[in-house]
Amino acid sequence: MTVNHRMKPAAVNPIKTGPSLGAVLALQGCYRAMPIIHGSKGCSAFSKALLTRHFREPIAVQTSALQEMDVIFDANRNLEEALDLVLSKHRPDIIGIIGTELTDVAGVDYRAMLKTYKRERNVRGSLAFSVTLPDFRGSLESGFSSAVEAMIDEMIQMAGHKGARHVNNRQITLLPASFLTPGDVMELKEIIASFGFEVIAVPDISTSLSGHLLTGFSPLTRGGVRLDSMLQSLQSGLTIAVGGSMERPARRLHNALGTPYKVFQGAMGLKAADELLHFLHQISGEPVPLRYCWQRENLLDCMLDAHFQFAGMSAIAALEPDHLFSVSGWLEELGVEQQALVTSCETPVVAGMEQEVWVGDLDDAEYFGKGADLWISSSHGITAARRIQAAFLPAGFPVWNELGAHMAASVGYRGAMEWTNKAGNLLMRREAERRESSVRNR
Repeated sequence: MTVNHRMKPAAVNPIKTGPSLGAVLALQGCYRAMPIIHGSKGCSAFSKALLTRHFREPIAVQTSALQEMDVIFDANRNLEEALDLVLSKHRPDIIGIIGTELTDVAGVDYRAMLKTYKRERNVRGSLAFSVTLPDFRGSLESGFSSAVEAMIDEMIQMAGHKGARHVNNRQITLLPASFLTPGDVMELKEIIASFGFEVIAVPDISTSLSGHLLTGFSPLTRGGVRLDSMLQSLQSGLTIAVGGSMERPARRLHNALGTPYKVFQGAMGLKAADELLHFLHQISGEPVPLRYCWQRENLLDCMLDAHFQFAGMSAIAALEPDHLFSVSGWLEELGVEQQALVTSCETPVVAGMEQEVWVGDLDDAEYFGKGADLWISSSHGITAARRIQAAFLPAGFPVWNELGAHMAASVGYRGAMEWTNKAGNLLMRREAERRESSVRNR
């Protein structure tokens, strides 16, 4: 099917979130990391506010605090001062310089500046990289993917791999996409590990943004994958990427180190979970653990139980591209009519979908979603869902109207069962409220 664009002069209630926020999110999954946004204070404040509101956790981020005159005369002077401060005061293991539209449109060469800075200051023991992410191109998803790819490039250079390397065939590198929650990443790690593999997730938000109780304060990220484990991941015998946006980082590992990779466009729903477990069974030679056989039975029974709630229902979904693909497959398995699918930007994943996809905003979702029974989007879409009288299922980023949303799982059989029950309950509640309203109005 084709990807369409609804022509209008401005975005209304955008789905799209800036790619720099995606890069900040990627760095939250690395231990003792410090993202430095090379731009104005507002750029970092925006990312920090939304991430804190979504995860309800402190978010580590610094800024070069540019103003107009700084960009005109010497934007990299601010970045150099920020690096001096961060390295002397906090000594992070990982530093990510994240460009913004302010520096990228001005043509600031902060990549060359970082390279010179590391050589002149003899920066050792820390992994420092930069990534160019202007807001007018891509979205949160592409920013996350680009940051992981830049991180992998720097890891390869830091490890100094040339030619032959030791390969651990019982170790797998997991590259989870930006739409996966900490609960999703933990579930994927457990599924892969249950077949006898050691798993290193890069990045790993399941141990940093999972809501674990911490004492004290740290300006750096706490939890996440450690730098030594990240470097150890270069010895993996296989890379598994979940989400089409993570194919580029996986291909980067393959081109540089020869590591084979497998991309799963999604891991949500019966078919996607079957494909993942069948693949792991094939490469490991191990039988599928009994608990997943039971979970599959539970999911099938759950889908049967919910049949009358979903029969004849229609849905509107407005999500990032990879997430939209996963949710669309789940809705198809439930027999729900997909009235409209709206996403933030065009990618090969959505271009290859069988359903018609619109690149637009939540205003477009409301326009196409009139009469839909179920609305799936971030919390920004809750008022539009109420206007068209659809049951609202919060998903994606950000979600602030529901506790624990960032820990909910959607992957595997268990995740699909949780989503099916949750959506079915929302539709039941909607029908009950409609009946009550009809009785009152008689």
